[in-house]
Amino acid sequence: MISMKSATLAVAAIAAALAAGAAHAHHAAVMFDRSNPVVVRGTVKEFQWVNPHAFLLVTADAGQPQAGKTWVIEMTSPGRLNRDGWTKRTVSPGDKIEVQIGPLRSGGAAGVFMQGKKLPSGEVLGDPGAPG
Repeated sequence: MISMKSATLAVAAIAAALAAGAAHAHHAAVMFDRSNPVVVRGTVKEFQWVNPHAFLLVTADAGQPQAGKTWVIEMTSPGRLNRDGWTKRTVSPGDKIEVQIGPLRSGGAAGVFMQGKKLPSGEVLGDPGAPG
């Protein structure tokens, strides 16, 4: 099981990679492979509703890519998510969830959020900033 310190370090590493990768742009989106989306099914460990990007931490179920590992999933800003139907209470720790992400090209257990395919409410919510 991943500790809060490890999760924070993983988020910091992603943020540092984004900042270092493209000083001229807001994001170095090339680190994510949106053309080959992955569906992660698992249990919400944490939902960070913070600016400039929300983060969703999901522990993958058995039989899933990186099973048993906690995926760190970058989302867009809370303001944009809110306009697409998300709130800071859309998901909670312990909820079962299915999300579509653009995974890291490096193969690590992280990616960029594309769509919540199966949320606890039964809704399907997307990321208004994500193509596809």
